[in-house]
Formats: sequence, structure tokens, C-alpha cells
Amino acid sequence: MAATQKLVKDIIDSKTGETASKRRKGAKNSETAAKVALMKLKMHADGDKSLPQTERIYFQVFLPKGSKEKSKPMFFCHRWSIGKAIDFAASLARLKNDNNKFTAKKLRLCHITSGEALP
Repeated sequence: MAATQKLVKDIIDSKTGETASKRRKGAKNSETAAKVALMKLKMHADGDKSLPQTERIYFQVFLPKGSKEKSKPMFFCHRWSIGKAIDFAASLARLKNDNNKFTAKKLRLCHITSGEALP
């Protein structure tokens, strides 16, 4: 019985040693995966094609629930105000934009994980 417990303990210890080495490998893979995701985002992004590459900022824009698509990659000029970026994103996604009306529902930019709206 004691020999079996020792054998099980040795197996568990050897497995935890393997996971430490796998974590390092996983970190490299996640770094590469992030770079590939960014390249795909840039490849499929919609925006003003006349903007120079150096002035573009890329976002994965998640659209409101009533729209046809869930999300859409877009790029904007890094000098634009938030309002202009919202207006441009609404026109690209063909959303109804009533931000100029006081009583209408407003389109806002929000952080995806926290849900916090930008000013």
C-alpha cells in the first residue's frame, strides 16, 4: 500500500514538473497567437482607405444586439475624436445614429471586459 502511494506521489510530482515547462511553451504560443490575431484584424478591417498606415488605429468593434453582425474589425485615424469615430463606425456598420438628438438612445464606446463607457 505504501509503495503504491509513493508511486502515485512520484507520478503526480513528475506531472507538475512537466506543466511548468509547458507553461513556458504556452507563453510563446499565446504571444504568437496574439500577433496572428492582430494581423488578421488588420487584414479584414474596414475604414477610410485614404488614411496613411502610420495614422491608423485598429479596433474589433462589437456592434449592438439588433445589428446583423456581432462584431466587425475597423480602423480609424488616431487623431479623430471619439464622436467622429462613433459616427464613422455607425456609417460603416449601417447603424441608425441618433447621437445628435437629445432624447434618442446614444451609441457609445465601451470597454469589452468591464463594460465601462468612454466619455
